[in-house]
Amino acid sequence: MEIFFNNKEEKHKLVVINFIRLFFVGLIIFEILNYLKILQFNLQYTWLGLIITASASWLLVEYLANEFRKRKGRFLHWSIWLIVLASLSLDAAGDFFHLYGRFSWWDQLIHLFVSAVVCFTLFTIINTFWIDQFKFSLLFKSGRLKLSLLLAATSTLTLGALYEIEEYTEDLIFYTNRLGPGTDTPNDLLFNLIGVLIAVAFVGIYYLITHKREVIE
Repeated sequence: MEIFFNNKEEKHKLVVINFIRLFFVGLIIFEILNYLKILQFNLQYTWLGLIITASASWLLVEYLANEFRKRKGRFLHWSIWLIVLASLSLDAAGDFFHLYGRFSWWDQLIHLFVSAVVCFTLFTIINTFWIDQFKFSLLFKSGRLKLSLLLAATSTLTLGALYEIEEYTEDLIFYTNRLGPGTDTPNDLLFNLIGVLIAVAFVGIYYLITHKREVIE
């Protein structure tokens, strides 16, 4: 984890990144304290689900930033940190303020937005750090882009399905109601797919306009 800056040019970037890190830490600590019942904030679903989601997201973006720093010699752009934090914040706000119950479209918005963010993040990881090690003579620049998008999209949809299984497991163990009504799970999976398609379309359009395979320079 890079905490201190080494050159003046990237000082402002690292200040923003560390500020976002503080939000990650504060959010997770707040969720843990409520899970342990040290704090007693009312929640619509479960604190455990929020802790798992926040911790996994933070670890993923830290890994991405660390690898990007080692390979590119500069910090991962702060916007990636921000969109991941925004995803977590929207999900947490839905639980804190009972928005999932008050607005039927809130759950759909979260699944769409989070899936798009996860797909884009996974695409960045695969396309920047792994795909060039895949040796195949016919896999040129556009082919590597398409393969990266395919792997990112299928991985995101798999993670979305695993998340639904995690919700079901929590309901079985703790007698909660995270799954919601009978149509909730297929509706979640549908908007996961829409979010993935939006991310794929964004990267595809960017490539058609710029002819650059890597979105993060």
